[in-house]
Amino acid sequence: MFAALMALSGFAPRSGAQVPNVRTPLGVYAHINIEDALQGYNGPNPATEADYRAYLNKIYTGLLADPAISGITVGQHWDHIQPDDPACAFINSCADGPGGYDWNYLDDAFAAANAAHKTVQLLINPGVESPTWLMNKLPSCDGLFTGDGTAPFDCGKVTFNNFPEQAHADSADPPLPLPWNPVYIGYWDDFLIHLSARYSSNPAFTYIAMGGPVCASTEMILPTTADGSTQISGVPSDRAWQTLIHHSFPFLPGFQNSDQVFIDAWKQTIDAYELIFHGITLVISPDDGDALPELSTSVAVHADNFLYDVDCSKSDYPVSCEAKTDILSYFAQARGDNEKSSQVGGMTAGSNIKTGNIGVPGIKVLTSYAPPLHPPFLGGAEFDFQVSFAGQLQQQGCPDYSKSDPNPADCANLTPEQGAYNTFTVFFDATPDAADFGGSSSIPPILDAPIQYVEVDYVDVEYAEKPAHACQTFLPSMTQGPPSLQDIYNQASYDLFTMAGKSATLPPTTCNP
Repeated sequence: MFAALMALSGFAPRSGAQVPNVRTPLGVYAHINIEDALQGYNGPNPATEADYRAYLNKIYTGLLADPAISGITVGQHWDHIQPDDPACAFINSCADGPGGYDWNYLDDAFAAANAAHKTVQLLINPGVESPTWLMNKLPSCDGLFTGDGTAPFDCGKVTFNNFPEQAHADSADPPLPLPWNPVYIGYWDDFLIHLSARYSSNPAFTYIAMGGPVCASTEMILPTTADGSTQISGVPSDRAWQTLIHHSFPFLPGFQNSDQVFIDAWKQTIDAYELIFHGITLVISPDDGDALPELSTSVAVHADNFLYDVDCSKSDYPVSCEAKTDILSYFAQARGDNEKSSQVGGMTAGSNIKTGNIGVPGIKVLTSYAPPLHPPFLGGAEFDFQVSFAGQLQQQGCPDYSKSDPNPADCANLTPEQGAYNTFTVFFDATPDAADFGGSSSIPPILDAPIQYVEVDYVDVEYAEKPAHACQTFLPSMTQGPPSLQDIYNQASYDLFTMAGKSATLPPTTCNP
């Protein structure tokens, strides 16, 4: 359907030049998830929505005042933006705003960014964060795994547990809409149309992360047997997906024992975003090569998948990796008047720097060579955890961290500054400015790959802005003396701007050498 609509709207294939008049991200962004930030609310109690909004606005103002910060990446759950069934508009029963939408929190973020002359990146997650009214319209598929093993032919949701990503969900073990369910897709696309109508003309709106066939984030991560998750009955996740696919598509043999249904769902998602949004950057988040179900023991590489050889050569999950690279290959050729970017949402100091399993190197592959990309993608990455929180510092900032050795001896005295520096070493590696963070710029096939933006946790930015933190960590290649975390962000911002050919000035150190 979307392909036909796009043809009728006259969209042309991407040309060899960068798409004109498109807002693109550049620099260091402070990532704030509204639901997570509100857990730290410390104002009047009981609180009103006005109290919560005032609390968040104070955070936005502080973040946007930082000269190293280009803008804010704002995450919010779909169910909190559209709490009412859109049918409420026809029976005059909307309780949460015109048409059943509550745009207040996003409106505040955009207002703050415009006042600071900075930009907003949006991460709106559906999946397990879909509204209750929608979930109530979807019959459950859980009966396929219990009792007599039956479920309605049109069942549209399933429940998994022990899935690590679901820690971000609003409730424990929430049901997940099937990524291919037409009711779910239809309501999500309708929501995106309203989101675009409200913000696409806003000069602060820079990018939106694409979501739809997802679970608890906008990344290409679903419950799989490899991550230890199961359908709530205890059936391993990959086997559960096979059962769900067979139930939904009993007469389509091409969908059995393959990830084709996930590929097709993502292609439909890409077409929808290209049709709905105009003049901004669309972002896809493949993560590493794993995290989609491994439903076959053999890999059939799609003819249009030009990324598999370079991005999947070291992956332990070739079926998942092939599906992801086929989706990326399709995105590269998708039509629309938006810019394209890929990013990794879980970058740490221990992330791989060599190609072969997508990840951060896969992002750089897409930024660094042209054919058949005209123009190449933009690229970015997000710190996975906070470096200013002692409980997450090792996991984020120690290159040798592992679950079996969470406190390596060589990271025993790790500081937030060292942890951030180590992570930026991964981020800038193989770019023209790799040496500024102790990395290499000579790793084929991503030699001198540009990269455009990075997202750091807003709590770390607040930590960096406090002058009381000591500057005692000597770091290689930081020539101004032992840096503060603010100095590190200043250097990262300066490198990103100059790498993009923009004028920039590196501020003097905030420390006293």
